[in-house]
Amino acid sequence: MKQKEIKWKMPPKKQPIWRCFKWIVNPFFKVKVEFTDEHFPNKCIIISNHNNKKGPMVYEISLPIRHATWGAYQMLGGYKMRFKYLRDVLYIQKNHLKKGKATFKAGFEAIFSIYTYRGMKVIPSFPDARFRKTLHYSMDCLDAGMAVSMYPEDSGDGYFDEMKHFFSGFVMLAEQYYKKTGEDLPIFPMYYGRKKKKIVVGKPLYVQDFVKQGLKRDEIADKFRLEVNQLYYDHFQE
Repeated sequence: MKQKEIKWKMPPKKQPIWRCFKWIVNPFFKVKVEFTDEHFPNKCIIISNHNNKKGPMVYEISLPIRHATWGAYQMLGGYKMRFKYLRDVLYIQKNHLKKGKATFKAGFEAIFSIYTYRGMKVIPSFPDARFRKTLHYSMDCLDAGMAVSMYPEDSGDGYFDEMKHFFSGFVMLAEQYYKKTGEDLPIFPMYYGRKKKKIVVGKPLYVQDFVKQGLKRDEIADKFRLEVNQLYYDHFQE
């Protein structure tokens, strides 16, 4: 059966139900945010480690800025699509759970996860030609003065403290926005450490500075990976 097309629209500024939910879960997810340089401008790109399932909610609750975030497109689809992603990808592939336990957890979470993803203003991140939609939705957010965050680490084998590879989609977004507006957006590296219960935000970097050095897109993405890892070394490594 053909899957229903995943559509996305700009989230409203006021989300009363989601705001109430955030107030309820605030004690469980809110952590301290430390800035090494400056506070966020309203319009920027944020890249960070995912820190497994808990990370995105911690960022949503804790960051002092309104932002939309890239997330797996499957989690914005129908129940069956959400269930299969949670079971097969998140729990079995990335968290290495047994199929029985993964099936139980996925079956339950797939019921309400769509509301969580919508509340967090998740932009569907597509891995194929539909990625242009991801860029289009993201630029709509930026045009509206909203930051866009993402987790570019390759988590195919799971989530690790030290990240080995970054996908370059965020670099493409910065390039496309610069091409469209002439604005080289600041990109803030960020790291969430679960044990220390805090987020550290690094100094902003700019893609065009690396372009002028003759670096290619993948090389630029790796520069940012090193910056995010450095936050881990400086603030969280034991």
